[in-house]
Amino acid sequence: MTPPLLSSARWLFALKLFLAAMIAYTIAVRIGLPQPYWAIVTAAVVMDPFTGAIRSKAVYRLTGTICAGVLSIILASIFANTSLLLIICTGILASVIFGLGWMDRSPRSYGIRLCGLTLIVIIVPEVSHPGTMFDQTIARVCEIGLGVICCSVVDSIIAPRSIRKSTEEKLRKMTRDGLTWFDDILRSPEESTLSAQDRLRMIGEATELSMLGASMRYDPTVPRRERKIAFAIQQRILRLIPLISALEDRLSHLDPVHLARLQPDIEEARRLLETGSWPSENFMAKSWEELPPEKIDWAILTERNIARITSDALVRAAELRALAAALGKKATLPAALEEKVSQAKAFPLQPDQHTAVGVGLTILITYALLSFGWYLTAWPQAPAALLIACVSLAFFGGLDQAGVLLKQFTMNAVIAQILGGVLYFGMLPLANQYSAFLLVMALFIMPLAAWSISNRMAVLMIAMALSTLQLQGSYRAIGFDTYFSASIASLIGIFIAHFVVRMVRQLGADHVVQRFTREARREVATLTRYASQRDRDLYVARALDRIGALTSRMQAVGGEDESAVLMTRLRAGANIADLRLAINRFSGEVRDKVELIFAKIREDIENTTPSPILLEHIDDALTTALQGPAGKDGRLMRGLIGLRYSMFKHSKPWRPIP
Repeated sequence: MTPPLLSSARWLFALKLFLAAMIAYTIAVRIGLPQPYWAIVTAAVVMDPFTGAIRSKAVYRLTGTICAGVLSIILASIFANTSLLLIICTGILASVIFGLGWMDRSPRSYGIRLCGLTLIVIIVPEVSHPGTMFDQTIARVCEIGLGVICCSVVDSIIAPRSIRKSTEEKLRKMTRDGLTWFDDILRSPEESTLSAQDRLRMIGEATELSMLGASMRYDPTVPRRERKIAFAIQQRILRLIPLISALEDRLSHLDPVHLARLQPDIEEARRLLETGSWPSENFMAKSWEELPPEKIDWAILTERNIARITSDALVRAAELRALAAALGKKATLPAALEEKVSQAKAFPLQPDQHTAVGVGLTILITYALLSFGWYLTAWPQAPAALLIACVSLAFFGGLDQAGVLLKQFTMNAVIAQILGGVLYFGMLPLANQYSAFLLVMALFIMPLAAWSISNRMAVLMIAMALSTLQLQGSYRAIGFDTYFSASIASLIGIFIAHFVVRMVRQLGADHVVQRFTREARREVATLTRYASQRDRDLYVARALDRIGALTSRMQAVGGEDESAVLMTRLRAGANIADLRLAINRFSGEVRDKVELIFAKIREDIENTTPSPILLEHIDDALTTALQGPAGKDGRLMRGLIGLRYSMFKHSKPWRPIP
């Protein structure tokens, strides 16, 4: 929730940013660093409302800077006598680094992208003087390091703010929503109080928790056990949602007679859910009564499947309730659950190779165009244009609406240049004492810092204005023409970046939805040929990750009804993996029947509606399996029943094929 304009939280953050920036700048000037404004820029970018985020950004920023410094020295030593090769290799290496930064969807990506930017900051302005590269590298590392350290120190002293409370509230809400949905399904599958969008939002919030992992790790108020409990809750939420979705399908299509037969068990399940108890070993035992094959019909198979799913879901729900109760407390968990908690890790966010390649190629082309223009014109402001183009693509180039955001960035850049001009030509000449200088900088930095709580581009405005001014230890008057030329260079850099990103990348949420759909189909086709337990787990992880990533995009493309399709697709893929794993233990007729299912799935993979022939193959495989030992294989039957429900839940019930 964004605080009001005059709230204490907003202006406390602005004060902390100002103090960190000024302390870093003052120290940089006193020890004689050549470009002390980099200390202010770093402090502005690293400062964050939350302590954990500041410390994680500080670590990644400093690590990225040191890595960039080492790479700069290596490149300068190799290409000391060939400036052209140095600028070419720098562009190629920086593009690869930016691509890796966008491929890694963890908080590490911040450090990787800043490594690429720092590489350009160090090499490009000094490309004609490789002999000074070592000195410039040390200077940049010191300037940036000062900004990082001052941010951490100021935040540690002045009102550090933990992410713990907000994270606990989010986890408890996710837990309540998940358990409420489960209870709604058991009470009445058709009358759930949670909408489809609420269910998607749960997945989105659960997967986003992985991005908070670094902030929680570096937050001194969040104990290690608390972090592990948070990830354990995340895991169980993501495992529970597909189970509840599958249970909803089964119960809503079960005939009234068998539903009435299950009612006592359902009431028992609701009681266990309410008390947070684990189901007993004989829970829903009557559903597993031995019956001759001729007496088994679709309702019996569904009933058995419901028993298995409900039991698994109740275990997850009991663990979830116990974990949520232990949040923020030193409550003792059952020994087995405590062991699982100690091994819990953040849900893995899958690398986005498509975006990485697109961004890397975009930055390489932009870099090449601006470097070629620099070579032809020898324009002294070309390095500034090149740097700001790479900055804009590093932060916005991989987003769905990169074009729109770059337009917004252009408008913010114009405002930054105007404010920078007012600062440099109107306010700084009046600051003939250090106290007056601090007052002037406070008037410039603090309002923008307060605004950045609701508009993160305001921080970039501070960084851009001060980078254009290249603020030194004392006021040095520059001509307005020089300042204007530097400002135009920044706008040209952003314009070229915007032009290239429009030419190279397909933008918009609709394109991402289509791409994710194609990826899901390819993965399902692969699972029909080969699947291990690890392949199944990775597929489910990728599918959940895609659903989480698509949550906000669905609203943008008007695809709210797509939520059920996404969940169905996830379950179908998991059922196919179960079938492939199970059928590898069998041979003969039942295996042949299942292979026909796989072949038909691959044949119809691009179709939006499954073929009736596929339904016949599934029913035929069910009939064959129940006539032999395969009918007692839990994984095989779960795969066949689940696949039929996922793809043909509105079809007539299965009947044995003579």
